[in-house]
Amino acid sequence: MKSLALFPPNGTERLGFKYSTLIHHQPFNFGILKTPKPIPDNEDKLGDYKVLVLKKAISINFRDLSMLFTLNNNLKQSPSGHHFFGSDFVAEVVGVGKKVRSIKVGDRVIPNCDYFIKPLRGVSRKGIPSNRASMAYEFLLEDKLIKIDDGLSDEVAASISIGLQTSYAMIRKAKLKKNSRILVTSGSSNTSLFIIEALRMKGYLPTILTSSLNTFEALKKEGNEVVLYNQLEDLETALRKSNELNNGFDVVFDPFSDVFFEKLLPFVNVNGKYITCGLYKQKPEFIALNQPGSASLGYLLAHMIMKNVQLIGNCLGNTRDLLNGIEDLKSGRIKVNIENIYQLDNLGPFIEMAFNDKNRMGKVVLKYA
Repeated sequence: MKSLALFPPNGTERLGFKYSTLIHHQPFNFGILKTPKPIPDNEDKLGDYKVLVLKKAISINFRDLSMLFTLNNNLKQSPSGHHFFGSDFVAEVVGVGKKVRSIKVGDRVIPNCDYFIKPLRGVSRKGIPSNRASMAYEFLLEDKLIKIDDGLSDEVAASISIGLQTSYAMIRKAKLKKNSRILVTSGSSNTSLFIIEALRMKGYLPTILTSSLNTFEALKKEGNEVVLYNQLEDLETALRKSNELNNGFDVVFDPFSDVFFEKLLPFVNVNGKYITCGLYKQKPEFIALNQPGSASLGYLLAHMIMKNVQLIGNCLGNTRDLLNGIEDLKSGRIKVNIENIYQLDNLGPFIEMAFNDKNRMGKVVLKYA
């Protein structure tokens, strides 16, 4: 089998090299490596609880970009090295440990990113099962995988774990009321797209904030209330242009709180909730989306206290969040936004769309088989 890999940025003359590009003005090299089927490690105390999976497709999340920069910096000191990366995938089970009970060879599985699962034999299992999704073969714990049936295609299955689990957890924590006024930021973010789908299924019509004309037009066609803003203009000015915003919002869902929180806080109603699952500028190299705010922490806290606003952080979700999302997908109540699907021999376009395409709206999938 073959695997997508990150190669050192300071050289392209090595076996397997396929593509070079700039991401946030930094050089990156990618290649394809032959990956033999691994042998179980007899020293692994959790080996009996693991299964060996063979990836069928992967997709890219925003968090993968942050990890990609870390790996790329490490490879500057290792010119002969390489790293695998990524976190969303669908795979076929090709081997099981002695104590595996719920999964068998031949099953199709996706990651279970449960953040609250208990340790096993003293080893933490919470969070994302793999940061090496692009590696064709991988040993993973049985409880960190969800078995899926043929009701989901490979491209859909490879696109859902992190976004679906996170978005359903955020909505669960929001405890929405029947007439809640809702704002969703970053309309082209994968997490936001999952949130929008789930909200509409529940009968809510959120206002969506985006700086992408492509996203604005696509979401408008689906009947959404969308506010388009220019990254160079004052966000407050753009928001006040919309007649829908005169009454403020009861709940804000925001995947990039470092971009929006300070500017949106004045628009959150008394007793409102601001729920966020991440930051945009996760690495110093990331090009800032706008000018940093000037408000002090004290000012923001005072504003929250006076309006009784709840700031809720969210990291991933639990197993039930993911299972609920999968059922809604299979029943057709929600959909997954997939921008494009590529094969492993079409690596360049995949990399560009996944990491550099500003008009992308949805997941970008790379199929291994």
